[in-house]
Amino acid sequence: MAAVTLAANEINSKGGINGRRVEIIAEDDQCSSKGVAALQKLINVDNVDAVLGPLCSAAAGPALPLAQNSDVPTIIIGSAPHLTAIGDYIFRVYPSDAFQGKVAAEFMYKTLGKKKVAIIYVQNDWGQGIKEVFEKRFKELGGQVTYVAAKGQDSKDYKTEITKVKDSGAEAVYTPLYPGGGLAALKQIKELDLGINVVGGDAFSGDEIPKSGYGEGVIYTQAKTNMPDDFRNKLREIPGYSGLELNIGGPYYYDAAMTMFDAIQRAGSTDPIAIKNALRQTSRKGLATDLIEFDQQGDLKAAEFEFKVIKNGEVVSY
Repeated sequence: MAAVTLAANEINSKGGINGRRVEIIAEDDQCSSKGVAALQKLINVDNVDAVLGPLCSAAAGPALPLAQNSDVPTIIIGSAPHLTAIGDYIFRVYPSDAFQGKVAAEFMYKTLGKKKVAIIYVQNDWGQGIKEVFEKRFKELGGQVTYVAAKGQDSKDYKTEITKVKDSGAEAVYTPLYPGGGLAALKQIKELDLGINVVGGDAFSGDEIPKSGYGEGVIYTQAKTNMPDDFRNKLREIPGYSGLELNIGGPYYYDAAMTMFDAIQRAGSTDPIAIKNALRQTSRKGLATDLIEFDQQGDLKAAEFEFKVIKNGEVVSY
């Protein structure tokens, strides 16, 4: 929310868009299917001209058909591959998991040299999407997936699955889990002395896992993201956000907001078709992403991922 507020403040300080001030109305999707009710309110009660979000694919999957069927231009952060296929009003400024799952598989097989891996993933649109891409690519490379387990988004007990990973002969485990579940899994991996490489998805990229003490040696994928210090400082200067813990969602939400504002400006109105067409023609420098241009499905034309590792409680490049 802080990043979108910052973007709106910057636009409004310059006179708004086409002579109108930007007004932000926020609803919490709770990273779940409750995002449908939140989006219904924004569209049917608040009569918004455009939508930014959801962040989580678990909320985006159920909610986005409503945005599409209501002809509301929407820019999402959620990375499950199928989300932009929902329709032509849906755009994404964060790289699809079609990229992330593939590069994770190639990294584990080629860079880590692991030929047998297990997978424990969160059972929602994000986890399912990234797991399918990873598993397919790892097998194409000649690797063997020794064990696969899906866990609920709120699961805190991973001991059975970790024991089965150990018994499967896996040389590493891929864990596209949300931070809460990931933290529980990492704690139990340490307690059960699993003793193999753990590679997570981009949901591990916040402060929670590195600061927990259970993430030492954990590797995870992260979209190559710019987060300048002045951006961090500006966010913390916004009233109510002085103690803000930052993650990579911030700069992507800023990009989503600025990209939508730019499209509305170029469209010259809030007509949804005009905004959609302007988004299709977007070519601008972003904050998180160097160049924002969309392909025919509404995804970024180019995306890069990098690998991070937690060492001594700090996140460094692998």
